[in-house]
Amino acid sequence: MGKLTGLCGRGWRFMRQYGAVRLWRKVKERRDRNRAEQNYESWLQDCLPDEAETRRQRAVVFPFAPLISILVPAYETPEPFLRQMMDSVLAQSYGKLELCIADGSSSEKVRRVAEEYACRDSRVRYQKLEQNLGISGNTNAALAMARGEYTGLLDHDDLLLPGALYEIVRALNDGEPADAVYTDEDKLDSERNVHFQPHFKPDFNPEYLRSNNYICHFFLVKRETALETGGFRQEFDGAQDHDFILRCTEKARKVVHVPRVLYSWRCHAASTADNPESKLYAYEAGKRAVAAHLERCGTPGNVRNTENYGFFRVQYPGSSEFFIKSFEKFDGQTGINVVYYDKACNNSVTIFGKEDYVLFTCVRRGKINQGFYRELLSCCQRRDAGMACARVYGKDRRLRCDVSMEGVRDPFSHGMKGLKAGYTGYFHRALLQQELAAPTDCFLIRRELLGDSRTVSVPELCAQLKEKGYHIYYEPWAVMYESR
Repeated sequence: MGKLTGLCGRGWRFMRQYGAVRLWRKVKERRDRNRAEQNYESWLQDCLPDEAETRRQRAVVFPFAPLISILVPAYETPEPFLRQMMDSVLAQSYGKLELCIADGSSSEKVRRVAEEYACRDSRVRYQKLEQNLGISGNTNAALAMARGEYTGLLDHDDLLLPGALYEIVRALNDGEPADAVYTDEDKLDSERNVHFQPHFKPDFNPEYLRSNNYICHFFLVKRETALETGGFRQEFDGAQDHDFILRCTEKARKVVHVPRVLYSWRCHAASTADNPESKLYAYEAGKRAVAAHLERCGTPGNVRNTENYGFFRVQYPGSSEFFIKSFEKFDGQTGINVVYYDKACNNSVTIFGKEDYVLFTCVRRGKINQGFYRELLSCCQRRDAGMACARVYGKDRRLRCDVSMEGVRDPFSHGMKGLKAGYTGYFHRALLQQELAAPTDCFLIRRELLGDSRTVSVPELCAQLKEKGYHIYYEPWAVMYESR
């Protein structure tokens, strides 16, 4: 009953702010995704190692076998959750680990369980703190205990899935060991003990990380990097992981994504996994964390909230504003050259004119939103931008092409092509800034990046830009609707 009351309360507040239509779309989209994932539990169990596979994993000797320190900031953890968390770590097939628990509880219930486990397994390291230092302070205490080459962040009531550390160490042995590693994750219903809502993530995508803390769990980083960043900062409590991950990845030379669900985030009434409004302060802290990250990177930008908690929009500065609503009026009047290309004809296009920017589009007639050119131009003017891509809907008011990032392995979806206008897509990705695997049906590019070529193949252009270190950015706030 309490869960239902909470859902109704959140729905009412959302409707008052954004209207009944948007609430209905939000609920429908969640319901449709739940239906698509109805067989997720059985799919997950098929993916997890059985006893024979676990024995095989235990026997593997890796050339690079680092000690991994699992950091757990504990505070009045319910005993069943604490035991399940500890069991999930100590049962890992890769056993070169230590479980570092820093306990800020005023009671003795965490101590009793932790010391019981420590008596049986020397890999358990426990410290009773003199006082509760908050989530960041308690995690820093756990970090100070760590001796491993890598540290991993684990909430006190969450679970590592079987084979998690094995898969991570296997990834670390693929070429030069990464500075940081993260995995896919899901949620765990505390009442039914059922896994649900998997999060299939992209490969490392810094632009997307500014939009939201998509990395979250399970995240490992070299201990020296964690210490060099200064650990966790109390002023970002609630979003301390996002702030920490941003600072660690800024320093990392290599960040690896393991595209497997290896971490379960427990849901209960007080957790943000089940009740986003339980920690509204966390989202403001996340907004400040992204702003601080932009400042460290020397990237001007204004961080704004979106209608979805914990998801942000960065407004990069632009020098121009146009109030042209008809797409055709751009050509020759705004300092850009508009060129049309057809995907059915090898994506090749001949470029005329000498404007500083070239707008490639598959749409010949369309309507655009007021900030269309400003948003694309401000994105395109960034030093590392190769293409600035718009969000494009067809005559049926559905996305004309997929909006996809590298590394996403989602067996329950066919992508976002065809998504209706007004819907946000999987984890709201249709409305979030990100680096794309391929451009949408309309993108802006600086002419200087085209060289002296007059005839351009879009796929070849993408490959050349990526090879030179440029990025294909998605600017969802530049919107085009193909005219009927």
